[in-house]
Amino acid sequence: MTSVTTRLAQLAAVSLVLLVASACVSIPTSSSVQEGRAVGPQNEPIFINTPPDPIAGAEPAAVVQGFFQAMLAYPQTATIARKYLTPAAAAAWNPQDGLVVYAEPSVGQRSKTSVSFAATALGSLDERGSWTSARPAHRQILADLRVKRVDGEWRIENPLPGIYVDRDFFQRGYDPYSLYFFDPTRTVLTPDPVYLVKSDSTATTLVKDLLGGPTSDLAGVAGSAAPSGAQVDVSVSTSATGVAEIPLSADVLSLSADDRQLFAAQLVWTLRQVPGIEAISITVDGIQLSVPNVGAEISVDKYAGYDPAGLAGERRLFAFDKQGLVTVASADAAPVLGPVRAIPPGRSAAIDTSGSLAAIVDPGGRTILVAGVPTGSDDAVSTWFSDGTRLLRPSWDVHTVLWVVDRTTTGSNFYAVTADGARPVRAPGLSDQDVVAFAVSRDGVRLAAIVRSGANTKLVVSMINRNPQDPTRVSLRDAHQILSADVNVRQMTGLAWVGPTSLAVLGSEPNVSLQPYEVAIDGSDTEQASGFLPVRPVRIAAGPNLDAPIAVGALNGEIYVQTADLSWVRFGGTSRLRAPVYPG
Repeated sequence: MTSVTTRLAQLAAVSLVLLVASACVSIPTSSSVQEGRAVGPQNEPIFINTPPDPIAGAEPAAVVQGFFQAMLAYPQTATIARKYLTPAAAAAWNPQDGLVVYAEPSVGQRSKTSVSFAATALGSLDERGSWTSARPAHRQILADLRVKRVDGEWRIENPLPGIYVDRDFFQRGYDPYSLYFFDPTRTVLTPDPVYLVKSDSTATTLVKDLLGGPTSDLAGVAGSAAPSGAQVDVSVSTSATGVAEIPLSADVLSLSADDRQLFAAQLVWTLRQVPGIEAISITVDGIQLSVPNVGAEISVDKYAGYDPAGLAGERRLFAFDKQGLVTVASADAAPVLGPVRAIPPGRSAAIDTSGSLAAIVDPGGRTILVAGVPTGSDDAVSTWFSDGTRLLRPSWDVHTVLWVVDRTTTGSNFYAVTADGARPVRAPGLSDQDVVAFAVSRDGVRLAAIVRSGANTKLVVSMINRNPQDPTRVSLRDAHQILSADVNVRQMTGLAWVGPTSLAVLGSEPNVSLQPYEVAIDGSDTEQASGFLPVRPVRIAAGPNLDAPIAVGALNGEIYVQTADLSWVRFGGTSRLRAPVYPG
């Protein structure tokens, strides 16, 4: 599902009952759609859908069909949908109880006063806009909707809670965004993915959501510099020159100079996603609020130093040749001439986010050597980890902590490693599992892993607890599985962070060979990489942004990179290379 993204099972289960559906028919999921013209640079609605009112004399099945069509009204309104309900049901039904996205709907007349509704649940949005994919055991929606006569017309008396929309409506009517909060050290921002209905009030909604603090996924892991109780006064407006005026309550006046800058950074990173916004201005009672060292109008290009992609300045692709570590370009591969050149080619490598240090796992998978990458570096070769069993490719975060996972016969041991030594990391839900690959997000807030269970694998994510005073002291929260909305990727062997909210995964669907996929961390979107890949990939690498495209390595020593036109091109000339990796 393209561009889709918690809390589905309980929401739907309230009114769902198992039934034997009879005389099922396909349910229409759209009425006449008229394209609207784009107005200005803002994120305006791109279509209009006005479902019909109930038809006089309609049979119960048609009334149920009409109700689900009415929930596809755009711009969104519950007015038409309520006309299909009894007066009592219309008064009690709350469309704010959540949004469920479904596919393959059908209705069937069970009896004179009962109509079945069946569909496949893909996922849901909670009140904050956070997506949760439907778990396999809860993907079948089966509901018995009762109808009764009201003034001679059939009306529904037990509607499902919240709004139900089909896949096409969700893709057209909702957009993905991120709210930005600070990690515990307050030195890097981290995204909190949400979905918002397309609207000319997107900027206002984003600011209100930001003031509400992190969603449940990030609660306790990330924080905000926004003052408690702060509110948006009326709405955010954008001038013809692209300056978004953010009118806030007087609570922001209590912020210290440092917190004012941090809060401004959150606003900038959150609102820069809205088309047409080039700068922001915070106001209180109509008076512009000056931010120290920046001023009253703040460009959305400010605060790049808080980039969750780890500054995204180091975008080189690295790999091994027969001699050691090399950098890979389209036409050739050049040896890295810094101290790391003294380390023979190993099983895998990890380059820190600044491109200054390289960690090399020896061919036996037992030892990790670290050395400087740039020529003239003072970081000579040193042993950071030894006595491993089967060390996976390590991963750096923005705090220069090297994450290490050692596969053993009894499970997987996690470590946070620096030049001062290795600390065991508590990893509930992972330490007793067979972890076959992992990677830490460059902002150091999330750890993704592929876990083997029997013949299959699953993709999981753990949030990272970090000591604000000592970033090397970390632990993992319980891992939760990333469930794809409608793509069944199995037999995963490798992964890398594409950006702060998505992963590149090497895996396969049933009866399909290994291919690269891009997976949103909330499971809302999983897509196979486009273009014909002329080799069977065995390794995958991804960088922090579009300037560092996905790369794969093959057993024959060839590396292919996905170009801007989504084709795959061999990199490194005729060199035989392996284990491609970007910094991180």
